This record gives sequence, C-alpha cells and structure tokens, in this order.
Amino acid sequence: MPVLVAVATLAVAGCGAGPGTPAFAPASPEPVSASPSAAASASRSLTSEQLVAAALPQEGPDEDRHPVAVRKSRGGDQQYQVSDPACGQLLAAAHARRPSQPSPAVVDQRFNWKDDNGGASTLASYGNSGAVAVFTEVREGLSTCRYYESPAPTTTYKGTVTVGPAPRLGDEAVQFEITAPTEGGPHVTRYTVVRTGSVIATFTKLSVGGRDIPAFPPAMIAQQISLLQQAQN
Repeated sequence: MPVLVAVATLAVAGCGAGPGTPAFAPASPEPVSASPSAAASASRSLTSEQLVAAALPQEGPDEDRHPVAVRKSRGGDQQYQVSDPACGQLLAAAHARRPSQPSPAVVDQRFNWKDDNGGASTLASYGNSGAVAVFTEVREGLSTCRYYESPAPTTTYKGTVTVGPAPRLGDEAVQFEITAPTEGGPHVTRYTVVRTGSVIATFTKLSVGGRDIPAFPPAMIAQQISLLQQAQN
C-alpha cells in the first residue's frame, strides 16, 4: 500500500473530542503560531525501551488493547510521493519518516475504539537539538502545504490541508487536518504534533464520512505528554 494511503488510514489524530465539541476551525490570522519556547529544554534523549515504558498504558480486553511497537530503523527511510514537496516534508517530519543521523528512537501505538476507526500515535526521540530541527520542518511544511496529490492503488489521493489553532501542549505544538474525498464520504485525518524536550509526539485520528469521533481524546494527549515529560526528567 503506498505511503499516502497508509497515512490516510493509519495516520491517522488530533485534539478535540466527543459530542458537542465545536467543529475544527482554521487558525486566524497566522496559520502556525510561533512558539514561546522554540529552544530545546534540557531533557535527556530516550531509548526505544524508555519510549515504550512512557507510552499510554494498555487498557480493555485483548481485542481493544493498545499495542506499542518499536519501529526498526531502515536507514534512509521511506519518502512521501506527493505532488507538493512542502507537504512531503510535513508528512515525513510528523511521522518520523525523514532521513536522520543518528536515527531517532521511534515507537508507534494504535488505539482501537468501539464503532470507530481508531487512532494512532508516534513517539520519536531525536535528542534535544534534533527534535527542535524536526519540529521546525513540521512548521515550515505546514506554512505552505495546502493541497497535494499522491498515487494510490485504484485512484489518486487528493488531500486538502487545513491548519487549526496551535494547542498549548509541551514546548511547542501544531494542529491540522487533511481531508480527502472518497466514495464512502470524506476521510478527515486530524493531526496534533507536539514537541516536549527531546521527543516529538504525533497523534492522529481518522473520521470517515462524519460517522466517527472526529478527534483524538484531548485527555489522552495530555496524559501522554505528561508521561514523556516525566521520563525525560
């Protein structure tokens, strides 16, 4: 499955949450607000094992567990085949898929919620200066990426990017949505990307045709950021 389809289905996050939550609104006037703490904090880098230990705890029966998987380094890592280079940079940085030396420690976690497409998170520790550099790539890509196309097995994925207000999380954070038309209704993937010290955490939530919870639960995002901060202290 092409990378873009994986992003649209697994990529699957955002900060917002259940019934009564206002619709996602574009940020105004600046699409990406400046962070009051762009410099890296004095936080230590985390290993894959430490990231697993700092991930959200598993809950529920076996079929609803939240498995945490350590991502194995693949050297140069995969590239996003998209029409707009800025969007490719944004996706690669947000999903910890950009080439980086040394390679970051990365873990991925899936969340399976009843009658919902679920969500996912990616935790990547680059070291202090590395995390700041990668988050800068996220901001730069988001500043101009508004639409892109990518080849898929049976059609062309067409994603429209909408930037939302930056949430107050970690040292700096951004939030945006990618909407793509499909036969089953629009696929909307909401992203919340947070840098906290040496770690960049990306939360994704997929909603299909308005039938799913539109956003990754904000309480879970806050809990994950808190766990990462504790692990680095």
